[in-house]
Amino acid sequence: MFIKRRREPGDQTHLSGSITIYLALSTVLLAALFLSAVEAARTQGARLYLTQLVNSGIDSLFSQYHRKLWEDYRLLGLEHYSEEQLCEEFQGFTDPYLEADNYYPMSIGEVSVSDVTVLTDLEGEVFEEQVLDYMRYGIVASVMDEVTVDSYISGIRDGTSLSDLGEDYREHAKAAVRLEERLEDIDASIRKQEEHLSSARSEVGSYRTYRFRRDIEDLQDELSDIPELVERYGDAADELRSELSDTRKRYEEELRSGRLSSSTAELLLSEIEQYDSYVDADGERRQAVEQLTSMAEYDMSLCDDMIAEAEAIDDYIDSFVPEDEYDEPDLYSLWRPIRSMLSSYDELDLGMDKGIEDKTKEKELESISELFQADLLRLLLPDGMEPERESLKLEEAPSNEAFSGFDHTRSGLLDRIYISEYMVGAMNHYGRGRFDDGRTEKGTGGLELEYILYGGESDHDNLVSCVRELVMLRTGLNLLHILSDSGKRAEARSLALLITGALGFTPIVGVMAFFIMSVWALGQAFCDVKALLNGKKVRLMHTRETFDLSLEGLFGLVGGKVPEGKGDGDTGLSYVDYLRLFLIMRQGTAVDYRCMDMIQLSLRKEQYDFLLSRCAGSLGIGVTAEASHVFSGTAPVRLTGQDGSLSYTMSVDTFYSY
Repeated sequence: MFIKRRREPGDQTHLSGSITIYLALSTVLLAALFLSAVEAARTQGARLYLTQLVNSGIDSLFSQYHRKLWEDYRLLGLEHYSEEQLCEEFQGFTDPYLEADNYYPMSIGEVSVSDVTVLTDLEGEVFEEQVLDYMRYGIVASVMDEVTVDSYISGIRDGTSLSDLGEDYREHAKAAVRLEERLEDIDASIRKQEEHLSSARSEVGSYRTYRFRRDIEDLQDELSDIPELVERYGDAADELRSELSDTRKRYEEELRSGRLSSSTAELLLSEIEQYDSYVDADGERRQAVEQLTSMAEYDMSLCDDMIAEAEAIDDYIDSFVPEDEYDEPDLYSLWRPIRSMLSSYDELDLGMDKGIEDKTKEKELESISELFQADLLRLLLPDGMEPERESLKLEEAPSNEAFSGFDHTRSGLLDRIYISEYMVGAMNHYGRGRFDDGRTEKGTGGLELEYILYGGESDHDNLVSCVRELVMLRTGLNLLHILSDSGKRAEARSLALLITGALGFTPIVGVMAFFIMSVWALGQAFCDVKALLNGKKVRLMHTRETFDLSLEGLFGLVGGKVPEGKGDGDTGLSYVDYLRLFLIMRQGTAVDYRCMDMIQLSLRKEQYDFLLSRCAGSLGIGVTAEASHVFSGTAPVRLTGQDGSLSYTMSVDTFYSY
């Protein structure tokens, strides 16, 4: 094929050109190949554009975190009410990309949300991860170091274990006193028997059968009480022996598990062995006591015979007929059988030391020990500081809605320190920043840390639980101090000798001495906790200088008049320091969810429908887009027989986590 250009008049040039059909076809094919390659590259660019669109959209979506949740508690949560809402908001952020005039025209076909985790999910792990992320990079230098915390925790475990065992042995000491009282009851009956027997013997010399029978009948009444008194004594002895055996097993378990240190266990063992000695000694005297039953039965039978003989004397005298005016009954001979029976009477006798001499002081010690069961807040709180008894509003609380009930402590001491420090910094507690009307400055307005630790229904209940635990802990630690102080132990033993009235250091004196030491430790604990509640600091382990309750001053607590401890200035631990240590020891699932309860309750004061279960910490989004080819629709490509109008589908999945 040739193409020739016609020459026009005046045209000075001569142009001519030609192209073959093969060259034309080759050009079209090359153009189609080039445009197809460009379309392939554009398609890959479209996929990248869609990926950028999705990532930008989810970034923008998560930028809508709940502002108040972040400002108050440094937690990031995307509040939402449904997955449909999340999809709509996401699509709103993708519209500018879809409306842009570029080489990547497309439309969103389907948006789906998957793998949504909210702050209350995974047994508190989502919540913990955010707290740790903030604490690790926020206030690392302000928390206690692991070595210090570990030593404190060891002391707390030791004190708590010793307090529990000390309370049990305190009750055993009371049971030993009751056992001594059972012996006193028996001895009192024996003393009355001696009185009736002495009176009956005097009546024999006066030959008065009426009064003699009355004395013997009274003697019989006392003798009839002996079997029951002996049985009551035996039951009390058996119960004490059984309880001591159970407590001894628990002591061995505490030592074996490591909750009670070997050094503390050794100090305690020297005291509780006094209880074992008391039970052993009681086993020996029990045989003598139980013999009283058979002796009483024999004497009662003898009394029946004497009463019958006295009645026979009366009958003889009544029927006596004198032979002359000087004839009289031979009374001496008539009473001879009774005198013989009285001489064979087996008098009962305990023949052992028994009882408590100074019952007043012993009862005062018991009354002080019973203060632990009294209203501790009235006993220890400053006037006007008792919290409300109104129940907390926890109907939709995370601990009710999301917590499975399986509580386990997290591993890693440092992480527990961080999480506990976060809670101490973020939550209210007793004594923290109050207005004049009693409201707290932030949060729920209640005792949040106390709720996190104890989970009670009201601030009052939670503070009671907290104060009770503080008293128990301080009692154990104070008892450890007393056991380690030879001077205080000697004071307790001297007082025990006075109370029991024993001539030497017998087992009951050892039991009473430990009882005194235990009550003394409890009394100092009351003083310590009262100081803590008044803003003072109390060191974990007292020294001779800081242990300020004397044994004489202990009896001043009778009636509930607790003096405030002097504290330790800046060297001790404050009330919140003790709570911080309790949190570290218990930090786990239940604590996490109760912390979330308080966060949610606080934010609901301004947003009534706020729920942490609606605050997403992470989620995945899947997007399907419809797109059409651009360069594939041009003429050269269509000439090759390809349909460039066909659309295609692209899918992109992404995931975001705070």
